[in-house]
Amino acid sequence: MGSTSISAYLLRCSTNAAEDALKERITMGECSGLVQKLTKQVLETIQKENIIQTAQAFSKWKRASASKDAEAAAAYLISKLKEYGIPNERLEFTGYMSSAVSAKLKMLSPEIREFEVVPCGFTRNVEDIQGELCYDYMGESKTHTPEQNVRRFAEFKDKIVLTKEYCSDIAYEAAAAGALGIVGMYNSPEEVPHYFGASNHNGTPTPDNRHLIPTLPCIDCTKSAGDYMIDRMKKGPVRVSISAQAETGVKRASIPVAFIQGAEDNFVLMDGHYDSHCEGMTDNGAGDAIILELARALHQNRNMLKRSILVCWWAGHEFGQYAGSTWFSDTYYEKLRDHCVAHINIDVAGSRGAERIRARTTQMERKGFTAERIETYTGYAAEPYIPLPHLGEQSFLGREVPITIMLKYEAAPEMQKIWPVGGGYWWHSREDGLDKVDFDHAMRDAKINAEMICEIANSDRIPVDMSAYLAETRRFLTEIERELHPDFDLAPVYPHLRALDEKIAALEAAMEGRTDTDAIIQKTAGALIQMEYTYTSPYEYDKLAVPANFQKLRAAMGVTPDNADETTYLFLKTDFLRSRNRLIGEMDRLCSVIELQLLQWKYKKE
Repeated sequence: MGSTSISAYLLRCSTNAAEDALKERITMGECSGLVQKLTKQVLETIQKENIIQTAQAFSKWKRASASKDAEAAAAYLISKLKEYGIPNERLEFTGYMSSAVSAKLKMLSPEIREFEVVPCGFTRNVEDIQGELCYDYMGESKTHTPEQNVRRFAEFKDKIVLTKEYCSDIAYEAAAAGALGIVGMYNSPEEVPHYFGASNHNGTPTPDNRHLIPTLPCIDCTKSAGDYMIDRMKKGPVRVSISAQAETGVKRASIPVAFIQGAEDNFVLMDGHYDSHCEGMTDNGAGDAIILELARALHQNRNMLKRSILVCWWAGHEFGQYAGSTWFSDTYYEKLRDHCVAHINIDVAGSRGAERIRARTTQMERKGFTAERIETYTGYAAEPYIPLPHLGEQSFLGREVPITIMLKYEAAPEMQKIWPVGGGYWWHSREDGLDKVDFDHAMRDAKINAEMICEIANSDRIPVDMSAYLAETRRFLTEIERELHPDFDLAPVYPHLRALDEKIAALEAAMEGRTDTDAIIQKTAGALIQMEYTYTSPYEYDKLAVPANFQKLRAAMGVTPDNADETTYLFLKTDFLRSRNRLIGEMDRLCSVIELQLLQWKYKKE
């Protein structure tokens, strides 16, 4: 990149950053067919010792965003990038963030008993709020009708609520219902509390969504503490007091970035967060070490790269509801929209006990892209993929990025219900130390991500299968439709979906043998993902949720005039109709985009 800073490069709408020699290579076709060669070279370059060295360094720091320790970790990453000769920059951003300080939970009656707890991020700061405890028994169910939710939240009034849901899932509704506070109960058996955020806003709030920031004290306890209190409530009223303190406000933090120039300016984004609860060595210290080592290996073999590689380590993930990555997405919107062909996120990798890997993806990538590699690297047949949730660093879904993958590293199936994240109990807790990292798994996870990045970077055509993706879209819509009352009608969508399917098939046929397809794939595949996995405009961010796709349509599932009051029913029908119109409008727009591209290719040929 010469003397051009990465930030200046990212801010330019068009760029001459690729050197003439690199452009000549791509013109001569020398990068074609280099997927296997690049992959082989990168895999051979990856060294376990480097991953261990970085992990050991990170284990010394408790990396709360914007803290002295977190900034030390950022400085370390920059120093290593400089040592490796990789073009880098330490960006800084301002975000609204919250880090845990202290919390207390004390049973006052029918007995005196204290429990170990931790505060949630974005909690309201309070001292010794007292009240009767109420168990959120409906929180044990995954779905609720509007009528059930009315009854559910009515019981919260003037009570401190004990729930098995994440505090963020009910904080807004509980406050509106008049609750005094929330105690989240993480449902795994270990005697260590887990840290979480209490808000489901996404990125630094705006005036339009600042109301999502909790106005209640929110803390988290262990399963055994929660079970003990539930047992006491079966015998009579239980009174408790809670205290919660978090440092919440405007903070400034670093984002280390690196750019590995290929023969083209289009790039693959490889990223992960470097902030953590406590030492956070599987979430995400080992992942950070893997990213750094992959950056080194890719840079060492950059002469074989067709597309470039952008590498980012985020702050504001654990402590700012993804404030760092959303700031980056806002600031470099045009560059991401026009040049980012894939987003590979590495999080909770290298974990002890994580014997399995499962694909979390939009499934836009070609058939077998993740499944083949999962079987190769784990020895187990790939489980069905998980549709991408709106959790993790999903800050680029509105940027027309064709491929987004965040692999999930899991314990054996029989342990999944107990430990759903990583290989054991330590996720988001003080127990997540260096001893929880398995460096053989770290090498495995480095290599599987390296293979995916190499294929995307060096394929003649971005490896997407839009027709298969649309088949999945139809499957999801059909599943949603089965659970809809006739008042919520998806039938008008299907003619537009059929028309789009035909246009996509024509586009895929026309792309055969062409090398100038990145832009149209970004505009079509990227827009298909945006259409399904977001409901706001491309310039905003949806609330955090699982699953992420068709959230507004899913909200109407199971709703009938009999289980919703008249007002709620009307509001849901209106939201559904607008979401359906958006879906139809986007399908029609994409048909026009494809038709224009086909005409341009036709007349250019003639």
